[in-house]
Amino acid sequence: MSRRILVVEDDIYIRESLRELLEDEGHTVTVAENGAQALAELEGMRLSPDLILLDLMMPVKDGFQFRTEQRADSRFAHIPVVVMSADPHLESRRSVLEARAYLRKPVDIDLLLATAAA
Repeated sequence: MSRRILVVEDDIYIRESLRELLEDEGHTVTVAENGAQALAELEGMRLSPDLILLDLMMPVKDGFQFRTEQRADSRFAHIPVVVMSADPHLESRRSVLEARAYLRKPVDIDLLLATAAA
């Protein structure tokens, strides 16, 4: 099933690798390099994404700030989020983020694809 996915990741190599991988699976992918750019992308989209893949540690506006603002905006609060992070304290932050899923970096490709397709 093809989905619209917003990838929010500051590392250009990871961001572009995720874009290529997901597009090869038939998904439509938009990318943003930080939370501020991701919010701007959401504002400009005609159709909201079906899923947001969100890194946590980014400059300008990190994943926590993005998630707070996304949940506060009724236009975007319904969009499910999958957090991707190497943060060793990710487990303890789950309640703050309220994401659909949490993937530890480096991300297992099969798990990522299964999560994106679900």
